[in-house]
Amino acid sequence: MSREPRVLVLTGFPAIGGPLPKLTPLLTDGLRRAGFRVHVMGWSAHGAGREPAAVKIAGRSGDLVRVHRFVRRWRPDVIYVATAHNWPGLLRDLPLALSLPRGQPPLVIHFHGSESARLLRPGSRLFKWSSRLLVRRAAAVLLLSREEQREWRRFCPEGHYEVVLNPFVPEHQGDGSAAAEAAQTPVIFTVARLIPSKGIFDLLEAFAILRRRRTCRLAYAGTGESADELAVRVEELGLEQDVDLLGYVSGDALDAAYRRASVFALPTYFAEGFPLSIMEAMSYGLPVVTTPIRGCVDWLAEGTNAAFVPPRDPPELAATLARLLDDGPARLAMGRANAAAVAGFAPDKVVPAYADVLRSTMKGAPA
Repeated sequence: MSREPRVLVLTGFPAIGGPLPKLTPLLTDGLRRAGFRVHVMGWSAHGAGREPAAVKIAGRSGDLVRVHRFVRRWRPDVIYVATAHNWPGLLRDLPLALSLPRGQPPLVIHFHGSESARLLRPGSRLFKWSSRLLVRRAAAVLLLSREEQREWRRFCPEGHYEVVLNPFVPEHQGDGSAAAEAAQTPVIFTVARLIPSKGIFDLLEAFAILRRRRTCRLAYAGTGESADELAVRVEELGLEQDVDLLGYVSGDALDAAYRRASVFALPTYFAEGFPLSIMEAMSYGLPVVTTPIRGCVDWLAEGTNAAFVPPRDPPELAATLARLLDDGPARLAMGRANAAAVAGFAPDKVVPAYADVLRSTMKGAPA
């Protein structure tokens, strides 16, 4: 190919928040350094929060028309779509996949979290049919964990599935020493969308158990559908003086919250890949307590980078947090290991895998 290969990147609008607006510039800059010409277009809800049905239909239809007009004019060699595997994502991505001539240009779907386990359970026939149709139309499907890859291969063996890691560049860097200091009141910190599957209520129950045994604090950063319910539950447990509900924080406020923390905890069972918040916590040199699912198993070593706990098990979560809070040397060792491991997430380390997949799809070969 004589000219630079052209990649049209469809990704979330900045207003939606979450990880995509942070990840997209790192990926696109890396692809440009790898020799691609890149154009980025919004492909998601246009803003945070729920949209009325009429607004949603009009917005997604308008986006589809806009993308097709641009494809005819710019003639990309491949389209990369950053999305999620759920009903909103399928209803957005399937019309695009079905309206493009097969393989012209090839479509690479990147699921930032997928409901792959649902595909192997009984029921959900329409969801399964839609999922299979989408991956069959895609030249390649990118996933964030080997667990998802195994499940997708069982569900639809004819698809092409590759595991990649999100690029990450820390805004701030720690060495693990701050988290290991014997603070008079240690802080357990989490950054998450406030929904049950992120383990937010499990963490609160674990903290209530732990608080009866020792002095400590818990801080949540994030917003979500369960924010009000979480606040009510904090009050019911009589923990208003011990739990900080920070809401959405960024910039200096988020930096300060990470620096106050002694341990980062995310007992998630959400259908995600590898949470960006865990990468952030590692960059601050924090020990991590999380669940042994998805990308957490792929990229974190038990005892070195993280302490793993079963999902939905507040007593075990409380016991694990207590052990870490009582063991400064263990926190120091884990924090230093995490601060060092972040270098492996740099764009120049992970973007070549994306470039290889994109180039292979352009050649018509399986990714």
